[in-house]
Amino acid sequence: MTKNDRRAGILAEARKLFAARGYARTEMENIRLACQLSRGGLYHHFGNKRAVLDALVEEEILALADVLRETSVWPIAVLLDAGSCHLGNDPGIVANLNTKEEQLEYLSSLEVAMGQHLNKVLALRFGDIIRPEFDAGHVAELFLTVNMHINRRQILGEWNDAQAAGFAATALQALEKFLKDPSELQSAIAELKKVGNA
Repeated sequence: MTKNDRRAGILAEARKLFAARGYARTEMENIRLACQLSRGGLYHHFGNKRAVLDALVEEEILALADVLRETSVWPIAVLLDAGSCHLGNDPGIVANLNTKEEQLEYLSSLEVAMGQHLNKVLALRFGDIIRPEFDAGHVAELFLTVNMHINRRQILGEWNDAQAAGFAATALQALEKFLKDPSELQSAIAELKKVGNA
């Protein structure tokens, strides 16, 4: 196996273990045994469980960035379709985190991964839809900052799905003034309002 294949295999096993046992009850030894690796073989790739979590979160964000790169679909629709658990999408690894400490670790990993892998891709995609008097990179960063706030409030249990969707609808309405064609947002806003009023 190549180094990348081995790493991907470790992450696949870790994801399964986190789903079955929960993050807190999964130890590096469980991951090592599931992968049939020596301790050195596992720790060569990941120094601790937090590094595994960072890599799993990074995988999710890279997959979202790939979807943004590869589709011609309007980028905000792509993000809502692929990344909004309050609209019924798969929440990913965060569903296996139960304590506030674990959730805060996840949010820290998420913020880093979004900054490294999603911001530039989104800024490029926003270049086509943002009015020329605004900086597409700034609007992309604003969008991701609001998204991170929604994630934080929902993951920490401060907001339910309806509250998160309602705030997202308000945030998208505020975004309209930056867009060349704000009518593109109407169906997304309507769907979010429907969830927010449920």
